[in-house]
Amino acid sequence: MQVPLTPLALLPLLQATVDSLIAAQLTSADHPAYGAVVNSDDGRPAPWATSGLITAGAYLCLVRGAEDPALLTRLIAAADALLALQRPGGLVDLPTVNIDSSPDTGFMVQQLCTVLSLGKDAAWGGPRWEALLDRVAAFVRRAVPGMAAGGFHTPNHRWVIAAALTQAHALFPDLDVAPAIDAYLAEGIDVDAEGFYIERSIGTYDAVNDRSWLLIAEHRPVRDELDGVDRNLTLDLHLLHADGTAETGLSHRQDYGQRAVPTGLIPSLLLYDRLRPTPRFVAAANALWRLAPAPGDLLWTLYALLRCGSSVRPGAVEGVSRAAAPAPAPGAPAAASHEAKDPLAGAPAESLPADFALHLPLNGIWRLRRGPLSVSVFRDTPRLLSFGFGRAMISAVRIDQTYFGGDCGRFIGNALTVDAGEVVLRSEGLGRPRRPGYELPLGRPVPPERWAETVAERGLRTLPPALSTLTLREIDGGLALHYHTLDGMPGVAAQVALDFEPGGIWETADTRMMPQPGQVLFLKQGWGEMRYGTDVIRIEGGAYAHSMWAMRETVPPGESVRVLLTFDTPIDHVIRLRGSSGPDAVVRG
Repeated sequence: MQVPLTPLALLPLLQATVDSLIAAQLTSADHPAYGAVVNSDDGRPAPWATSGLITAGAYLCLVRGAEDPALLTRLIAAADALLALQRPGGLVDLPTVNIDSSPDTGFMVQQLCTVLSLGKDAAWGGPRWEALLDRVAAFVRRAVPGMAAGGFHTPNHRWVIAAALTQAHALFPDLDVAPAIDAYLAEGIDVDAEGFYIERSIGTYDAVNDRSWLLIAEHRPVRDELDGVDRNLTLDLHLLHADGTAETGLSHRQDYGQRAVPTGLIPSLLLYDRLRPTPRFVAAANALWRLAPAPGDLLWTLYALLRCGSSVRPGAVEGVSRAAAPAPAPGAPAAASHEAKDPLAGAPAESLPADFALHLPLNGIWRLRRGPLSVSVFRDTPRLLSFGFGRAMISAVRIDQTYFGGDCGRFIGNALTVDAGEVVLRSEGLGRPRRPGYELPLGRPVPPERWAETVAERGLRTLPPALSTLTLREIDGGLALHYHTLDGMPGVAAQVALDFEPGGIWETADTRMMPQPGQVLFLKQGWGEMRYGTDVIRIEGGAYAHSMWAMRETVPPGESVRVLLTFDTPIDHVIRLRGSSGPDAVVRG
């Protein structure tokens, strides 16, 4: 984004958000959901979008520092609709999936509590503003008992609900929610020693988790939990490619495989700095903002800016009404005394981490960054590695053999070791019970209905497993990949598939073309390059032992452009991947 990271600079984006939500607001007074924002796909009232209109519209007034009577009329109608959408227990539905949902209500209460906390001291507020806040307060108060007893689905929901309850209790101390908050917080933050939450979702739920814990930290002593937030944010900055997009190959959620700048982390980076001054997080927030093609989580970013006052250091922003920073909760650490102790810490304040090699054995990933070069190597998955250089990206490298189906012939790194500058993935080839091998006859009747249960009684003629290693070594501009089969049968067809993101130009010594998404190319010998603008990835070490376009049970390329190197076992072959930049960039070696 070229827009500065300040509330006033974001005003046009905020206005556009409000306008788009108002365009979907029901305005017929005789409609039963009058004032609600509807889902454009099905025409049903959308509680979340209605809450978003209230929040965005309130922020618009806060940034401008003045009431807007026409807008407030819209917001009051939306708040009335939101109250009508509450079920008797105070909860709302996510109509597409979750009914009477405490976590979805919690997401909304988190936002609406920020409206109350930021807006209660607005000196310019008049009767319409107070009427809006009264309705928002009524929604929150009615929602709290349902959230306290309502339960959750996924790990991050715990912290969403706990934060929403904590925010509500800070606003309304008479609410009896302390036991519910304590029950959630007693489970402890689910950040492991390497900085991963359970869901390992840098693209979506890390932002939710970190933000929730920071909202809790404004009102409760959570020293160890803030250390966990520090570890997660620091880790996430080490999972970024050169263009700021996130490596999501370990995620357990819907962001898996997606490539986007994780702008949802920006609010947490700023809010963390507010509680514990951390210049590298502020620098990272600004860097992510500059790299993002779109504003991302605009409302939470605005909340962080309104709370912090600046994207550079905490302080006043001219023309912005904001609440004062709270005093630290009892038992919370003094901000000035905090020093990050995690070994990942120490990125220069002026940039994102961009020069490191990092092994995280607990979660099975090795990361390499050298400026524009970004590499991820994975354990326990057929997506063995990704290799990026600037805009150029191999999203996946996969290895398969036609050996008793995918579970036996597919290379999966059962072990990932790092020693003396070498990274080794070892595939045992034992992913399927009783294979590789052939069942033997029992010599007695086998009723059809007992077929499955008699399998374990059969003898087995076993064959050697497809034991293989892939050894990676850093070279100038990239990696050398040594694929070596250590066991298995000779004469088995195999392939190394390199899946490039679409949009590149493919070139070899005698070919130049623009491959289409889903296209499969053979690099039969020598080298080939894929160019994206001025960024190039070069493959050296072509091989051609067979012409199978799609070996049985291999993962299809999807929208990627697949480059194949093909072999017959046994295999002892080195492939070099190199990145370079510039209009005439050609790396030969």
